[in-house]
Amino acid sequence: MTSESVRSEVELSAEDRARLDEAYRRLRDAALAYERFVGRELAPDGTVVVHDFEEMAEAQAAVESAERNLWRIREELLGWSRPAWAPSATSVAEWFSDEDSAADE
Repeated sequence: MTSESVRSEVELSAEDRARLDEAYRRLRDAALAYERFVGRELAPDGTVVVHDFEEMAEAQAAVESAERNLWRIREELLGWSRPAWAPSATSVAEWFSDEDSAADE
């Protein structure tokens, strides 16, 4: 798509908006499932949680797949290309926070 074909989400049909919403939901759900594997600050009296490598790898792969899908749909429907500097969702703490939900409304 060229810069002339960049669109806003409000310009989407109901069907295309539903596709985009589903892609956002899929990434949000995958990021939430992955969160249990994200490191936390250790407390002096705390225990260290050891995670199953395969479960962690599957959760990370789900986030990466959902993220690729979201960017593919954004480019297809809106003309939004992923910036080269954009970090991976697996490396962004609290990718979807309560404050982010306000932007969806």
